[in-house]
Amino acid sequence: MNHFMIKQFNGLDAATTQRLHSLGLQVGSDLQAVRFYPFHGPVIIQVDHQRIGIRYRVFKQLTGGEAS
Repeated sequence: MNHFMIKQFNGLDAATTQRLHSLGLQVGSDLQAVRFYPFHGPVIIQVDHQRIGIRYRVFKQLTGGEAS
């Protein structure tokens, strides 16, 4: 699994940001990318022993453009 850190929430709409915060994601949180689906499909991440599916674009925003 690839390890990343959440660097920013800039560029995300308020509803997405609120939902991610309610799931426990904060700037500085460590996350693991469990699975990248093809063609920039969803990314399955793991944070604090819970797995969450997010859009590839959201993942790129959160990690400051890092991706495998």
